[in-house]
Amino acid sequence: MAPMIDALRLLRRRPHYRRLWASEAVSMMGDWFGLVAVSVVSYQAEGGGVLALAGALAAHLVPQAVAAPLGGWVADRFDRRQVLIAGSLIEGALTLGMVAAVMSGQIGVMQLLLAARSAASSAREPATGAALPSLVTKEELRDANALGALTWSVVFGLGMALGGLATAVSAPAALAVDALTFLVAASLLRKVPPLATELGARVQRASPLGEIAIGLRSALAPRLRRSVFAHAPVALAAGSGWMFLNLAGHAPTFGAGAATSIGLLHALRGVASGIGPVAIRRLRGASIDRAAHAAAVLVAAASVLLAAAGTFALSAVAVFAWGTGAGALWMILTTEIQENAPELVRGRCISLFGLGFTVMMSLGGWLVAALLTRGVAPPWVASGLAVASLAGWFALRRPVEPTVAPRPAT
Repeated sequence: MAPMIDALRLLRRRPHYRRLWASEAVSMMGDWFGLVAVSVVSYQAEGGGVLALAGALAAHLVPQAVAAPLGGWVADRFDRRQVLIAGSLIEGALTLGMVAAVMSGQIGVMQLLLAARSAASSAREPATGAALPSLVTKEELRDANALGALTWSVVFGLGMALGGLATAVSAPAALAVDALTFLVAASLLRKVPPLATELGARVQRASPLGEIAIGLRSALAPRLRRSVFAHAPVALAAGSGWMFLNLAGHAPTFGAGAATSIGLLHALRGVASGIGPVAIRRLRGASIDRAAHAAAVLVAAASVLLAAAGTFALSAVAVFAWGTGAGALWMILTTEIQENAPELVRGRCISLFGLGFTVMMSLGGWLVAALLTRGVAPPWVASGLAVASLAGWFALRRPVEPTVAPRPAT
């Protein structure tokens, strides 16, 4: 009960943060509600299958990753409130186009629009994460991020479960609900005060490419590097897990339809993702490092179990472990970036964090598809990606001497 009480107190104390939190919750609900529809439609379409499923994952992740450096600059250059409102309206319009594409059977167009929406969303996460320290105190950051992870958990679970049920009835209807949530999210942000940035207020500015380079140099500083980039290798295992979760949902092991099975598995992962952050939110120092290591190992091990699972019960155990580790890892690394990155480049550091994760998760999905089509057994595929994930993680999380992150060159 204590975490919930702390969360309610934080929402009551910080009304502007409460509006930002509510906007994100509504938008996330739509994202997950529609993702089941996209996955099922892609897999079941004529000429679909495992490669089309990997294509849907790539359309959902890669454009956002490619646009992430520019999205981070936008989040640092312009009023973050306006960035979030404009982004929500653009994403809503593109989702309506996806509805029309599905209704007309143009699955390729649907994936192209999904890719465009993914690119348009590239500033959302860095703008939200960079704005958070302006709306809560530094002492409240861990609680706010734990609440964010818990919210993601609940919303993800509900969105995936309801999205699976809605997709079983009508994929276009599920996507229409997704489109509506973007409009609601934009309206919730209207009463948040302007969140102009230090970079936006400067009279003399470098070019966008120059500003992106400044953000990259700051993120490569030893204390920030282990927070910004260490998540990327773990995403290989996450991409593997995403593929095997969807394939498990299509297997006739549970007796339910694919959309329902996938929705339930994703819902369970979502529920689990709120447990880790809440459990470790009070840890500090060496304890938080040990928790991060354990979380990375849990994600990698869960991806292997998911590939080897022959029943829905084992798949459920695997996705629960995956969600628990992934949620804890996200909270730890995001909080480290918010605490250590200068305000001037905070959005760009968060965008690079997302860039590394989305590129590697998409790569993990494509590697799974490529290896499976060549006859490699699923457990061997997942084991290889899990080993690569952990090797990269431990290499990038080497301890560094405590230092203050340098102020970037201007």
